[in-house]
Amino acid sequence: GSFPLRPPIEGIDSDKCVDSTGLLAQQEVPKRIVILGGGIIGCEFASILQRFGSEVTIVEMLPALIPMEDADASKELLKQFKKRGIAVHLDARCDKIEEADGGLRVHFGGETVDADLMLVATGRGPNVENLGLEEIGVEFDPKKGIAADEHRRTTVEHIYAVGDCAGYWQLAHTAFREGEVAAENALGHEAVVDNRGVPRPIYTDPEVAAVGLTEQEAREQYGDDVATGMFPWAANGRALMQNETTGWVKSIHESHYGELLGIVMIGPHVTDLIEAGVVALDAEATVETVADGMAAHPTLSEAVKEAGLVALGRAIHVPNKKRAPARA
Repeated sequence: GSFPLRPPIEGIDSDKCVDSTGLLAQQEVPKRIVILGGGIIGCEFASILQRFGSEVTIVEMLPALIPMEDADASKELLKQFKKRGIAVHLDARCDKIEEADGGLRVHFGGETVDADLMLVATGRGPNVENLGLEEIGVEFDPKKGIAADEHRRTTVEHIYAVGDCAGYWQLAHTAFREGEVAAENALGHEAVVDNRGVPRPIYTDPEVAAVGLTEQEAREQYGDDVATGMFPWAANGRALMQNETTGWVKSIHESHYGELLGIVMIGPHVTDLIEAGVVALDAEATVETVADGMAAHPTLSEAVKEAGLVALGRAIHVPNKKRAPARA
């Protein structure tokens, strides 16, 4: 497992500065809350508490929300948070926290904000200390976790490590799969964890989900041989029926061979829909395979296919930005 990290900030030891477990133990919804950290946990709780009626302020030291995710998804989430009245301060480092007037006064970047509670959501560290790992020869890093290979075998041949403590992904579904793989290998079979098709759901409002490479990662690896297509929910019949048209689906592929590299989504039920991208990436599908398959109508899942069509310049429900090349 893992434990919540606390940065060395003056005043952060106040009992009004809680981690996610402490927040869930509260008996009342805080009227005003500051969330330190605009990553996945911080943004998910910001969505929840704003819906419950809290006045929410996010303080994030990096220049983007969910900074490890696709930049377009980050920008869209920021836009929607601001529409809902969530105050977001990016590039802002928290300097000091002090108790005042029965609550907290949070200082950051030359500004202050008062709150009744602070959620400290600045990441989680692996539980590796005081387990006796040194005595049995299992290598580990206090920050990165236990060293484990693709079989999830540690540096001691008959010992395996999975989940948050193994330092790959801090996600429940990756721990499930890693546990299966470790058990198979421990019993003499041969299995590996394929990190390519790991879904990355974020349960904000709107939801965000992705699998594979972000657009930036794709361009870093493939240069100019990358093409993308973005299909908006406003052009999807089912989304219109549900009055949930915020966001889009983005397809990312390598343009030389057409290999699908990633899918990024923001909007209605995308944490369910991302499984289509997982299967496609695991199958090493091309963007043409996804775009030319039949999708039931009217469904939200049509947007996955249609994002591929946009990427190929063959969209039928939104204008094409460029003409598709003629085929012999």
